Amino acid sequence: MRQIIFTVASWIMLSGMVTACSSQNHEPESAARHGSENAVTELAPIDGGSLDSGVQEPAEAGFALMQSERLGSLGLGLSADEVLQALGKPDEKSERNVWAADGAEHQEWRYVAQGMVLGMNAEGADNRQQIDAISISVPCRFRTTRDIGIGSSRGEVLEAYRKEIAQSSGDSAVGISDDTVIAGSVYGGIVFTIKDNKVSGIFIGAGAE
Repeated sequence: MRQIIFTVASWIMLSGMVTACSSQNHEPESAARHGSENAVTELAPIDGGSLDSGVQEPAEAGFALMQSERLGSLGLGLSADEVLQALGKPDEKSERNVWAADGAEHQEWRYVAQGMVLGMNAEGADNRQQIDAISISVPCRFRTTRDIGIGSSRGEVLEAYRKEIAQSSGDSAVGISDDTVIAGSVYGGIVFTIKDNKVSGIFIGAGAE
């Protein structure tokens, strides 16, 4: 297994920059739309570090989930041209750097006013950029394909992604805590940051490899 190349924590810190820009104007409309934040559905522990019978292991399920999931019209693998068509030019771009771990060229596109940071990578002969990670925070109103967005309750996340949420304590799974819910694993899936029992950030991608 390749060494850890990128941590979920770093994405949370990056999304925090855009959160500060617009937090005073945010109203969690999704919370009212979905009901009480107290309707939390807890998941029963699973013996042996696996999920419910018939469900994939956390790492495998998370990889499949992050490849199929969408935030609004955005998903992993979307080309730079398609991103520009959907969102316009980013407010900021980081330097393009080659990561030794995968040999690909990586860059961050930051849409500060929209509460979004996109991880872009480029590899192969054509060197064309595409999305390899998505991070959103306030004031972004994009929602996942299972109707989870900023302001959704912790219970709604647990219910929507119960089959992919890691419940083991093994190396490939983090699972559930008071401030984080991971659907899949840190090696691929969706990370929901929780504050005051509400979703304050969503990350799609691989936090570690």
